[in-house]
Amino acid sequence: MKTQFVVKSRGRHCGDLELAAYLANAAGPVPLVLDLRLTHDRIGSSANPALNGTLHYPNNIDESLNQAANDKIRKYRADYNNNPPNAVAFMPAIAGTNGRLHSEFIRLLFLQAHRETDRFFAASGVQSAQSNLESSYFHFRRAAFSSLLKAKCGNILAKASALRVNLNLDGAPIASNSHTHPSHSQSSRLLTSSLSLGVPVPRPTQCMGGV
Repeated sequence: MKTQFVVKSRGRHCGDLELAAYLANAAGPVPLVLDLRLTHDRIGSSANPALNGTLHYPNNIDESLNQAANDKIRKYRADYNNNPPNAVAFMPAIAGTNGRLHSEFIRLLFLQAHRETDRFFAASGVQSAQSNLESSYFHFRRAAFSSLLKAKCGNILAKASALRVNLNLDGAPIASNSHTHPSHSQSSRLLTSSLSLGVPVPRPTQCMGGV
């Protein structure tokens, strides 16, 4: 997995991370590029205070995830799929601050769990269970790997969501126009809060060519 020098699309877009040779086609291995986004399913700032904290889409709680995924697909997928001579697969990796994952992200975790199960049986020498996909032992082991991957993603998502929260530690009211001054920006408050709480500051992703 690469988070730096990620392969760029024909349109010079750059995803957040690359899984080298993760997929394959008739020509050989194909890298999979992911672009991440953390969405909010609730209204956090509105001219009408009564709307703050209410759901953006109360009739479909996954709509924020779906819209973010569609935005990423429109921006990246066609350019990555048309980047001759090297084929590059693209997938949006969308998560919400409510803990939900987009369907394509869940399918990727299932694929990874399936592969880890294959490797587990190959390493343990239990070839019968590995070759028989209907084996209950295979299903049990795959479910265990899937649960482990989801738990790891949940931990990462919880930390990422916490860094997005406007931490008001001293209880003082936060002015609505605080973003107009750099010293009161959300990123500045998050940075200060992260340092005071001992939270490591994430490093920015770099792309090839400095893009």
